[in-house]
Amino acid sequence: MDEIKKSISAILYERTTSPLFGTFIFSWLLWNWKIPYLTFFISEEKLETNKIDYIISNFNYSCYLITYPIISTFILLTIIPFLSNGAYWLTINFENWKSKHKNLIESKQLLTLEQSIELREQISKQEEKFSKLVQDKNLEIEYLKKQLESINFEEKKLEKVDKPNVELELLADRIYHNKDELEIFNNITIAIQNNRRPESDPNTSKIIALLESYDIIEKPDRLYKFTDRGKLFLRYISR
Repeated sequence: MDEIKKSISAILYERTTSPLFGTFIFSWLLWNWKIPYLTFFISEEKLETNKIDYIISNFNYSCYLITYPIISTFILLTIIPFLSNGAYWLTINFENWKSKHKNLIESKQLLTLEQSIELREQISKQEEKFSKLVQDKNLEIEYLKKQLESINFEEKKLEKVDKPNVELELLADRIYHNKDELEIFNNITIAIQNNRRPESDPNTSKIIALLESYDIIEKPDRLYKFTDRGKLFLRYISR
């Protein structure tokens, strides 16, 4: 019995939840509403006979019991959904048409004086903001350029001061191992340190020209003096 009850319950649930059977039941109740009303709400005391005989004798019409509910079910399941979709399609197209014409009218509508002034002020503020931003960026770029130039200058300065100069070392080694040139160089060095002019003989002039070409000595006034490279050269040659 339990299995039979479960099967009957499953069948009834499937039939009532099915769109076809559910719609048919709904249509049948619309056309024959008097039958359930008489069955549940009218007592037999008010009738001349029992309810079943009264229903059979007064409501036993095949058009109301079968034909009309079937036609209603067909209309509800086929024609009405098409009409509903058509109405939805018309609504969407109307909203689209209304939106396009609204945008078209608004695009052709002239601004009022207040709106023009407000728009001009907004544009002016944006231009001022943009100009200030560009100016700040230019200042930042200039600052970074100066920083980069300063870094490059310091690197070159350190390279010039701290990095051993191969040319100066080679020249110092050459003079140091040449007895005549070393003697002339020592005489030139003594003369510069004592604020005197070196001798003007050809050999001395030759060494002076060599030292000037290597930027070891310079002559800003009447007397020669050692440059920074010259001071470094002195360290190389005195080792």
